[in-house]
Amino acid sequence: MKKRVALILGFTFLALWMPQRTVTPTIADNGLPYNTYTYSTSREQLIQTQDAYVPLSITQNFGPYQLVSPQDVYVSTDDILYIADEGNRNVLKYNLLTDEIDLIGDGILNRPRGVHVDTQGRVYVADFGTKAAYQFTNIDGNYVVTATYQKPPNSPFFEEEDPFDPTKIVTDKGDNVYVLLAGNINGLAQFKNDGEFFGYFGGNRIPATFENTVRSLLFDEQTRREFFQIIPKPVYNVSVDQSGLILTTTKEEDGYLKLNIANVIFNQSVWGFDSVEDLAVGPYNTIFTITSEGYIVEYDPNGSVLFLFSGPDQVGQKGLFTNARGIAVDSKNNLYAVDSGSQSLQIFIPTEFATLVHSAIDLYFDGKYAESLGPWQEVLKQNRLFDLANQGLGDAYFALQDYESALTYYRIARNRTGYSNAYWEVRNAFLLDYGDVIVIGLLVLVGVFMFAKYIPGLSKVQASFASVGQAIQENRWVKQGLFPFKVFQKPVDGYDDLKRYLFFSNRMAWVYLALFFLTYTIWIYETNFLFNPRIVSEINIVEEFITIFIPFFLWVISNYLVGSIRDGDGKFKEVFQASALTLLPMIITFPLLTILSHGLTFNESFIYDVVFLIGMSFTVIYFFIMVKEIHFYDIRPTVSNILITLFTAVMMLAMTFIVFFLLGEVYNLFADILQEVISRV
Repeated sequence: MKKRVALILGFTFLALWMPQRTVTPTIADNGLPYNTYTYSTSREQLIQTQDAYVPLSITQNFGPYQLVSPQDVYVSTDDILYIADEGNRNVLKYNLLTDEIDLIGDGILNRPRGVHVDTQGRVYVADFGTKAAYQFTNIDGNYVVTATYQKPPNSPFFEEEDPFDPTKIVTDKGDNVYVLLAGNINGLAQFKNDGEFFGYFGGNRIPATFENTVRSLLFDEQTRREFFQIIPKPVYNVSVDQSGLILTTTKEEDGYLKLNIANVIFNQSVWGFDSVEDLAVGPYNTIFTITSEGYIVEYDPNGSVLFLFSGPDQVGQKGLFTNARGIAVDSKNNLYAVDSGSQSLQIFIPTEFATLVHSAIDLYFDGKYAESLGPWQEVLKQNRLFDLANQGLGDAYFALQDYESALTYYRIARNRTGYSNAYWEVRNAFLLDYGDVIVIGLLVLVGVFMFAKYIPGLSKVQASFASVGQAIQENRWVKQGLFPFKVFQKPVDGYDDLKRYLFFSNRMAWVYLALFFLTYTIWIYETNFLFNPRIVSEINIVEEFITIFIPFFLWVISNYLVGSIRDGDGKFKEVFQASALTLLPMIITFPLLTILSHGLTFNESFIYDVVFLIGMSFTVIYFFIMVKEIHFYDIRPTVSNILITLFTAVMMLAMTFIVFFLLGEVYNLFADILQEVISRV
């Protein structure tokens, strides 16, 4: 027994020492100062891909104009660049085609932080210094203020002491103006175009955790805010897409949120950084974010990551950033990013690979699935792990009614909904073709079973099989193997027979434990991915072995020890044998679930869930009966024994980890001393 325990602990230590594979952005060896990644939702990790954008230029001077502290950048629909420069106290307007320069807000702006241009060419500026936002209109070649957005007097939404510090500004399709106020937890201040304030929009909500729910029931809002500091996080930045939907980012929250007109989350990024500094929407409705460290992420319209590139600058390289502040996109999908640290504007241009992806996205999100087939195939030729391409091909083949091919690509993309719909079509076609044959075959089998005694010779065959079966059942090992089935017919008598008549053995208990692990392994490997969220290629069989055997033996040891000090009658081998045979319901359930998973769609997922619940319920119930009968307990002592057993097992595991880590520290100490001695010698 000591050797077995040592072996089990050895596996635990081995698993703890095994390195975890992670992927993080690194500097590249491809001629660029960065690598490009995409995020695989199926593998939940970053995967390196072809370069999507390359840095074209870095600019600090526009003729006589020099950037001092650029805070935001915007490119209008006619490809004119606008930069809010807090240091110069104005907005730079730069024509990308003619190199013409104009300055907006000189003598009016104090600390411009945000700039936006609507479809009519009106320029909106959020000015932190003057505590107001402005609308500038070009009249006879001069930009003049035509509307002001400031703190409304005598408004129930603002107390007199409330700050009004504009940092960003956008407009929607209805010409409504949204002003982002620094630190304001209510959301975006919403104005009519003429400057009339009429409410807030897009504020973050308090997380609906159990703790917050209890506090909201027991305390009023003022107490929650002052005593528990339960307040929503303020929105940090804002943008608007081509449909007029508002997008927001929040510090310490990953990625972005897209809100509909009802102020409800329409969609959000599936992955992202929690330090997003700015965001913008491109011509293909893809969303770009840039972090303060300089990482740029491009998302598709549904929030899946297309590309991640660039990063922090430490040696003054083009394409990297020291303090990124804003990002914008022109009609050709070129990127413009301002860096207040280097006082510069950087331009990135898309590669052929990015252009190919964008052309496929344009067709795909326009509902032209069949037309997007060719572009997606070209994308996959360059990167087989590009999630959106596999998803797009699945949808394209589904639209073409090639459901078998759709299944293949939906599986690679791990799109459960698409796979379920395609499989329903495949299954339906199969039943239409072979349903009558299956029904006739079943009727024949039922008829043979019911009328076997009237069929010449068949009764003798049945008798022969019965005699052979009877002979096999007389074998001692077969009897032991079938004993758990008798236990589940009459559990009280069965566990009593295990104690009194030794109808089970340690060897057979090991066989059942091995069967449980085998069926569990088949279940996690072979279950259809519709019902299996795990990625088969990333399953570690050693970790699974530890996951099964360590808890089992902790239970056995703890239950025996607790029973010994609480007047339990069970011996160690009886606890071990009874616990092993009580796994029988799951030994039966795992293969059944595996088979069912390959015949069901999401519409019938309740069948899979019910079967799993039944198997788990029987296992829990029989474990309870096992403890009661093995230790000769009543109901209350049985409950106490189980609870104390679980607590003891957790404590034993915790002590093992503590001892392990302490030994690791001792080993490191002696290793450091030895290294120091060697270095001095």
